[in-house]
Amino acid sequence: MELSAKILWPLFPLLLLVVVVCLTWAMVHVVHQRPGRLAVWIQAGALIFYLLAAASAVASENGAMSVNVHRPFSLLTQVFIVGAMYRVWGQHQRILLLLNAVAWAAILADTALHYLLVK
Repeated sequence: MELSAKILWPLFPLLLLVVVVCLTWAMVHVVHQRPGRLAVWIQAGALIFYLLAAASAVASENGAMSVNVHRPFSLLTQVFIVGAMYRVWGQHQRILLLLNAVAWAAILADTALHYLLVK
């Protein structure tokens, strides 16, 4: 099987959907738990920066902006996700740890697919 954008293209929207659903679900869970403002801000930061990364990536596909504009937003998203995971580590909040881990894994899988397609 040859790796091409034509074959692997459906994976990109699927990974985007996985990340958005996981981060939104985690955000709702954090707001309902009321663990404190910092936890809400960290989770909101991850969701907001990912939405900015996704919007700028879609705009770069249409030629509206540079291809590299989405990368800082994606890196900031990953920093916030790691911060959220660090914050809930050992607090018996497995659902938040799992949701953030799945979102991070989907972001890393998206990065790996881009790398495979360019190579």
